[in-house]
Amino acid sequence: MVSDAHTNGNGEPKPVRVSTHLLTHGEDPPVGVRVYADGIKPDQKQNPFVTLLAATTMSIYVGFMNYFLLLVILSFWSRAALYVVLVLLGTLLLPCKPVLWPAFNRLWIFKTWRHYFHYSFLIEEPLDPKKRYIIVEFPHGAFPIAPVVAGTLMQTLFPHMMIYSVAASVVFYIPFWRHFITWIGSVPATSQNFKRLLKKGSVAVVVGGIAEMYMGHPHRERIKLKGRRGFAKIALEEQVDGIVCVYYFGQSQVLSFGPAWLAGVSRRLRTSFGYLTGWMGLPVPKPLPIYMVNGRPIPVPKIPRDSPDFDKEVDRLLDACIKELGEMYDRHRAEYGWSNRPLSIE
Repeated sequence: MVSDAHTNGNGEPKPVRVSTHLLTHGEDPPVGVRVYADGIKPDQKQNPFVTLLAATTMSIYVGFMNYFLLLVILSFWSRAALYVVLVLLGTLLLPCKPVLWPAFNRLWIFKTWRHYFHYSFLIEEPLDPKKRYIIVEFPHGAFPIAPVVAGTLMQTLFPHMMIYSVAASVVFYIPFWRHFITWIGSVPATSQNFKRLLKKGSVAVVVGGIAEMYMGHPHRERIKLKGRRGFAKIALEEQVDGIVCVYYFGQSQVLSFGPAWLAGVSRRLRTSFGYLTGWMGLPVPKPLPIYMVNGRPIPVPKIPRDSPDFDKEVDRLLDACIKELGEMYDRHRAEYGWSNRPLSIE
């Protein structure tokens, strides 16, 4: 291990340990240490061929709708394109199983994605495998590629826990995406599904959703959390043990989405309209470092659903999440080189 320095939210220096240790199966990650995924070194360069492979496969995933619409257009003139479209649409008839497929998450290609981003993570406090948590992830960004990559790491970071996730329901009507996110542990984001998964383990959710896709800013981080009471309400109803805030430093910079004037209609129709741009203006994520920080669990009070104070407790819990997320961001932003990039919680 080596040491570097950062400053906390008060500008005071504080040491941060960095590790390139390769976690073995079943090994709990160290606490309070920035660990680089798969044992890569902070300055380790990726093989150019592997970088190209990672960029191409991520582009297929991230930009799938672009490529699919292009195939649909070509299908009017090309029989080959028509056959491909029909095969892709045919996959919608296949069941979305299994939810959380370990063998899929261990595929080598995801290791290339993590190296592409020099993916690193820090866990502020260990999670108790006997407890249930709701994990709230930020930011969504133009496309939630950092949470997706994190999904392939969950069984490594928390080997003794089952961690699922919920995603926008519209995604499950799109071929390829439908099965991909199911295999990393996602189901449609309904209250019923959320509660059903909590009976099996912990559940992650990217709270900002479509609204955050249009909130990119050159000089500050912007996330949508105020007024997002749904996860806090479910936490109280299901009496989970805690809420864990997760922030992906760098996620907001790898892709852009717009134009911003489509944000309103997109929220009303619950689907995003616009186009993704990344490396050289293409739907390819920029090869920038991504640093995932898992915060300290926020205790969830035990209060019956029929209590007259229930709604007030929902608001208090949401406020506690807003406060902890802001403080956690300030504790770690200097480690990523973002001392002068504030977080705006809207």
